[in-house]
Amino acid sequence: MPSPSKPRKRANAPDTSIRIPTSIPAHLYPCLNVQKRALLSSLRNYHPACDPQDDDGPATNAIAYTQLQDLLTGTITRGEGNSCLLLGPRGSGKTSLIEKAVSAASQEPIVIRLSGWVQHTDRLALREVARQLSLQTGKSFLQDTDAQLDKQDESLDENPFLDTTPSISLPPTSHLPALISVIPTLSRPAIIILDAFDLFALHPRQSLLYCLLDTVQSCRVGQGNNGMLVVGVTTRIDTINLLEKRVKSRFSGRMLRTAPPQGLENWKKSTKELFVSPVDCDNQEWAAIWPIAMDKFLEDRTVNEMIDDAFSLTRDTKMLNYLLASITRVVLTLKPQSPFPLASHLKYAIIMQQCHVRFPQLHALPYPAICLLIAATHVQTAGHDTFNFEMLHESFQDQVRASAAAPVQIEGGSIGMGFEHLLAMRVFASVAAPSVTVAQEFVRYRCVADRDDVKKAVEKMGQTSLKKWFSRAQ
Repeated sequence: MPSPSKPRKRANAPDTSIRIPTSIPAHLYPCLNVQKRALLSSLRNYHPACDPQDDDGPATNAIAYTQLQDLLTGTITRGEGNSCLLLGPRGSGKTSLIEKAVSAASQEPIVIRLSGWVQHTDRLALREVARQLSLQTGKSFLQDTDAQLDKQDESLDENPFLDTTPSISLPPTSHLPALISVIPTLSRPAIIILDAFDLFALHPRQSLLYCLLDTVQSCRVGQGNNGMLVVGVTTRIDTINLLEKRVKSRFSGRMLRTAPPQGLENWKKSTKELFVSPVDCDNQEWAAIWPIAMDKFLEDRTVNEMIDDAFSLTRDTKMLNYLLASITRVVLTLKPQSPFPLASHLKYAIIMQQCHVRFPQLHALPYPAICLLIAATHVQTAGHDTFNFEMLHESFQDQVRASAAAPVQIEGGSIGMGFEHLLAMRVFASVAAPSVTVAQEFVRYRCVADRDDVKKAVEKMGQTSLKKWFSRAQ
């Protein structure tokens, strides 16, 4: 009977029999520097939302990337006029997907980036389009408008009360169709990226969107003009309903959807692919040691716990980017005496990025002040985001009636002095401007301290009556 054959090793599997040294010899110093540069370059250019495939099949973002790349190819190679809407939640990789598709294009196009948060009027958008076109083509646009405005300035009489500081002159909106119609006639195809597309839909008459989509619709293959692609980026799922009828009729209706990673394994896979990025190093010894060291690092229980904690908070890819930014600090600390990343390095890097506690001394507050904090927690639990002194005082009195061990005055401090103490520490912040018509005890405030901070302070003080009172704020 033939003996059972041993399982074969994968071709790219690292040899686990190789011992990982705590330090490297001098001839491996250049390899370490090359590896560090490769890691930093991968961190800078990494797009975790564009992973090609999940375990269950093609990822949502991979499908959107393929569709966007097809539109971009038709615009650049065949001179087509295309439009689409990239829809997805914040942090799902919309911007990264667009930038990756543009950088992978066969020909460098003219890219115009507009934001609905900045260009909140069509006139500002027109000026920004002209400015970006001038920077990328070397030609000046809207010269007639600038000349007319200069003549108007020269015709004004000198007035000592006028502000003579230079300002940005904005062209009239009537110049918008003429400028947009010039874009397909340029030497290269153009891509217009409209970030916060839903805000552009709120402009009066939607002139900018109408001119862009009308120009895209008029682009025909074989007319001798270059193509034009309009990509809208938004998080609102009802953006199409915001478009006017004349604008909607010129929109192609293409909806490309993005989504954050659906599983924890995607995060771990992305992190592993980042660390084992190929480098230009011919040293076989280093090529054998580094993958084993990275497998050991990524399989460490502490490292996996930190990744699990980040994924349990949110599936936003920005959180993964923050985690990878922490890895950047780990990479920078690598040296010949400690050439491989450790879990302690990553833990320290993450701690350095965490927000500091805003009020670390809450446990040292006087008794009346901590009682007011607990009362504010009860008010917030009842559904009131804001409160005044009377509301807190009433809640405190109810607690005094229920427990004779809760004095109104202790160590020379009263409940009013405790309230003033919290205002001085800025734990309570006013939500409205002061008014002479509103009495001081009825001014509205909100609690800046988090509920968890108040809970930790109460537990640290160790008073049973306060713990019981706080536990009822559920």
